[in-house]
Amino acid sequence: MLRSVFGEWKAGYVVDATPKWMNYQLEVSRFFGDLGMEALVDQTVRGVRTSHDIDVLVRGTYAGFEITWVVECKAWQSRISKEKVLALRQIVDDVGADRGFIMAESGYQSGALEAALLSNVTLTSIEELTERLHYDLAMTKLVKLEHRVDEARERYWELNKNVRIDAGLRPEVGAVGYSGDQITAGVDVILREVRLRGFPVIYDPVMASLGSFGNRYSPGLGGQGTTFNDPEKLFDFLDSELSELESKLDRAHRGGSAPQAPAGT
Repeated sequence: MLRSVFGEWKAGYVVDATPKWMNYQLEVSRFFGDLGMEALVDQTVRGVRTSHDIDVLVRGTYAGFEITWVVECKAWQSRISKEKVLALRQIVDDVGADRGFIMAESGYQSGALEAALLSNVTLTSIEELTERLHYDLAMTKLVKLEHRVDEARERYWELNKNVRIDAGLRPEVGAVGYSGDQITAGVDVILREVRLRGFPVIYDPVMASLGSFGNRYSPGLGGQGTTFNDPEKLFDFLDSELSELESKLDRAHRGGSAPQAPAGT
């Protein structure tokens, strides 16, 4: 009989024979993989006392730290019991993992929730963890922008004024236009505002640039700023701003000039 990897070939079509628990493991693995982590299914890990069969073993960098997470996947109809939480706590301790997760869409018994309190085991579902980790990872991506800002600022001031003007990195004296100095100041200030005050924040590169000369930073003065309420949208915006600046800087350092505007513009 011909067989597919997760099903059987019958009469010219495939009957999906993948067990529900296996589909859930693969879904959980894809979830962590989509977050940029290594997520390996059905792993045997040697601990201090014995070996353990792990549903999904997650490794990667999270919030700037190298992590190892042990994930148990429960595609059950009933709520998860306290005993499963206690068992995972022992596995996490034995293999030296940073954290354990029990993934279940059916919920948890009260005893399980109590057993997870003040421990390194998280009881969650894919939907809940999606919201929680995407926020955290978006904040991590924002922190990493700080290095790009510093590098862009350094490259900007390595160029003399005429080169910056010719490359479209700043306007002529007395004119109004694109300013790499304002971009770096604006990104730098809004990242600091996020660290200190959280969301919402207002991105206003003009006022941030004035603040760099000793003036008080007042974002959004005169309605010039853009308000952001979550880290993912802010990252996408700032990443675009820095990418444009980096492109101009690359061109300037190669000795190129700014692209000519179409006639009539």
